[in-house]
Amino acid sequence: MLTRSLYLRLLKQFAPYTWIAVITLAAVAVAAATDVLLIQQLQNVVDALAPAHNLGAAKGPATGLLATVKGLLGHVLPSDPGKAALWTIPAIIFGLAVMRMVSSFAGEYGAAWLSSRVQANLREIMFARIMRLPNGFFDQSSTGTTLSRVAFDAAQVAQAVLNVITVAVRDSVATVGYLITLFTIDWQLAVFCLGLLPLVAAIVTFAGRRMRKLSKSAQAAMGDLTNVLDESISGQRVVKIFGGQKYEQTRFDGVVKLNRQLAVKHAATSALNSGVIMLLIGITLSSVIYFALLRAQAGALSPGAFVAFMSSLMAMQSPIKNLTKINEPMQRGLAAAESVFGLIDLESEADTGKQTIARAEGRLSVQDVSFHYRGADGLPLDPDARPALDHVSLDIAAGETVALVGSSGSGKTTLAALLPRFYDVSGGSIQLDGCDLRDYTIASLRQQIALVSQDVVLFNDTLAANIAYGDPEPSLERVEAAARAAHAHEFIVRQPDGYLSQVGENGLRLSGGQRQRLAIARALYKNAPILILDEATSALDTESERLVQQALEVLMKGRTTVVIAHRLSTIENADRIVVLDRGRIAESGTHDALLAQNGIYSRLYQTQKSVQA
Repeated sequence: MLTRSLYLRLLKQFAPYTWIAVITLAAVAVAAATDVLLIQQLQNVVDALAPAHNLGAAKGPATGLLATVKGLLGHVLPSDPGKAALWTIPAIIFGLAVMRMVSSFAGEYGAAWLSSRVQANLREIMFARIMRLPNGFFDQSSTGTTLSRVAFDAAQVAQAVLNVITVAVRDSVATVGYLITLFTIDWQLAVFCLGLLPLVAAIVTFAGRRMRKLSKSAQAAMGDLTNVLDESISGQRVVKIFGGQKYEQTRFDGVVKLNRQLAVKHAATSALNSGVIMLLIGITLSSVIYFALLRAQAGALSPGAFVAFMSSLMAMQSPIKNLTKINEPMQRGLAAAESVFGLIDLESEADTGKQTIARAEGRLSVQDVSFHYRGADGLPLDPDARPALDHVSLDIAAGETVALVGSSGSGKTTLAALLPRFYDVSGGSIQLDGCDLRDYTIASLRQQIALVSQDVVLFNDTLAANIAYGDPEPSLERVEAAARAAHAHEFIVRQPDGYLSQVGENGLRLSGGQRQRLAIARALYKNAPILILDEATSALDTESERLVQQALEVLMKGRTTVVIAHRLSTIENADRIVVLDRGRIAESGTHDALLAQNGIYSRLYQTQKSVQA
């Protein structure tokens, strides 16, 4: 993205809070201005203590812009400190201190509120987009990288933008205020101080480009770090049982080292940038002090003016330093913004359908369907590879149970994934009750389908909430009825809090059979007319398999069921068995008919039978 468009887009995030931003920045500006005015009081204090040395009149009357500025300051500060009442200067200092306290609090509180609000908005927008991204995105992107974009990059954007604006306003006001002070005291010395500004600007520009490049690399490296952590922690059982600790430690050490190197490079660039600028300021400061002392000895500066000039010059170093370093968080924020808006701009799932359906009959028709897996750019991942599905046609009647079998990579899971439109067909069409799936809205289509898979996904919530998942107004009676039908009620009531017991992260507090029965209860609760079973009984012990199979028989009654099966013994009673081979339908029929054909199914069945024996 272009830097200009990024700036504008970032500022739009603050548009809903314009008045709060204006008040915050105004408070920041007032706080900076009071700092300048407080330092200016040094001249009045010193000259009030030594009025005989007040040489303001000796320099002749000011003219032009300087006269205007001095006139304005005269309304705020005593014009003749030597003749002013003793209480005047302390009263002004006290008033400025109160103003500084109020404006500082308002500025910091407003900045924190704005930053947290915009950060929350960005995360909500990103999460909403993630929930609507097509499956192809998750196939190509690691979970750790996506987590890093939501957790880390969104925070970087909000904080960096607001910090940059706050620093720009606060330190610009302070710098301008100190410059005005310098010019009103002695314009010749002030001009001498500004001689090195062009060189400072060149250094800032070069350092900014370098830091933005390093920020992009640092964000990518942070995504890798999060990804390795996520994989190692979520897969810790596999790591332990296969002795992968050393391998994972090597991976983690590698990304930690990269993050450390990038952090050091970033810090070195920032330190060099700041150090060179401060060196230039130091050279200027030493020269100015020398010439200021000469002018003071010559009587051109009063003691108070000399103290105020030097104090302003010294105080001006901090805001100038902040302004020179403003490029660092700005470039970091822009790099994070590219990541954030890059995610937000991704296309959602295609949902062009207009039709809705209350409850489908369940008639499915797969007509000459072909499918290629595609990358994030929409192009096939491997154009030369055979398609995952190659001109598949299949009709499934309402209430029929059809089992899909075949070797790994034959297209079983792909075909099942096309039914709820996790992917769209590359060619041909799939119809539900005589209407193309793409003509239905995605929400309406998926309302007709329930899924029970081998890898059960449970959320860290109560048992009841997991069964009624997706229902905005869950019914406890329906939850219990679904649990009883799924043979889950018995183990649920044995939990400490019954249906209100927490299941833990992904149901780790439950056994495999209990998790499967919860998934079946969830499908029963949804009461969808179409059911997809993805090897729902694999990896279970005999007793758990028996209970799960009984629950599945209850679930499948009266529903159109598509079963993906690896264990052929579980689908012998299916109405029809479809054998897929290399993306095509090779055989179709009942269990007995396929055994009689002595083809692919018969060989698979006999092989499994002999292995089990």
